[in-house]
Amino acid sequence: MYLWEDVLCDYTCGMAVVLAKNEKQAREIMGTKFPSYIRDQLPFSECKVITEPDGFYVYGGA
Repeated sequence: MYLWEDVLCDYTCGMAVVLAKNEKQAREIMGTKFPSYIRDQLPFSECKVITEPDGFYVYGGA
């Protein structure tokens, strides 16, 4: 799983997640599933790779 945190900020920041076998596939999935304005905001260099069971949350906000 590939996780981008602190992205897509408006009043508060959000996150984006792609479940893929590798980073190349994650980018391909992002290219087909995410609109361009979202893809443009996701810095691949700050992508967190999740390989073990884990849990995450993001507070909502306005």
